[in-house]
Amino acid sequence: MNRQLRLIKNTRKRKLHKTIFWLCILCILGLGGVCVVAGFSTKKIEVTGNQTYTDGEIIRAIQEKDYVPNTLVMMAQNRLFGQKYLPFIENITMSIGDTHTLKIRVKEKLRSGVFEYMNENVYFDSEGIAQESRNYRFAGVPVVTGVKFSKMVLGKKIPVQGDYFNTILSITEKISTYGLDISEIHFENENDIVLLSGRFEIYLGTSAYLDGKMSRIAEVLEAVSKEHKKGTIDMHLYTDEKDIITFHK
Repeated sequence: MNRQLRLIKNTRKRKLHKTIFWLCILCILGLGGVCVVAGFSTKKIEVTGNQTYTDGEIIRAIQEKDYVPNTLVMMAQNRLFGQKYLPFIENITMSIGDTHTLKIRVKEKLRSGVFEYMNENVYFDSEGIAQESRNYRFAGVPVVTGVKFSKMVLGKKIPVQGDYFNTILSITEKISTYGLDISEIHFENENDIVLLSGRFEIYLGTSAYLDGKMSRIAEVLEAVSKEHKKGTIDMHLYTDEKDIITFHK
């Protein structure tokens, strides 16, 4: 009988010890959670690396989606999911400046070009997808004119009639590759292409030998601009075999 009582007492002690142990663990975890929440609460956000998006635009976009006001949580979320937040952002990296400061490093994507549509500027990417609409024009992004299309829908490929878009994307890619200052790409038709650079017109003619033509533009512009303020650079007779380029005042 006494042995049974001792067993019951020992069992109760073990249960009590286990209960106290787990309560201690829970308290430690709870205190740790409170420390993480209070000690790493976000009070300041710093943005760097952005060229065309403003700090405010980036911060608002982040706060509108999956935002937690905690530097540790946001940094972990960024490492796990790598959100982009805005259409012309290639990558965002988050880090902790101090326990209450979230540092955001942005790498933006190139805007390939822009169409004017319903009094707005619709910017498209390297795949021809309309990504964003603005009421102002970014410097360094060529506007495409003379091309017909039906209505545009953000997030979808721009429905240009004919085979223009392959040529447009090829031209915008080469503008970026060769670092050209081109403000407009104008099509009279698919085989009649003109580029504008400052007060100089560059008549490409067709899209044939396009890479060769585009690779020569920078040096030709540099040469003619030394003696002329405006004029037309005619490249429509250019081929890879015959480097025919003329200039007209």
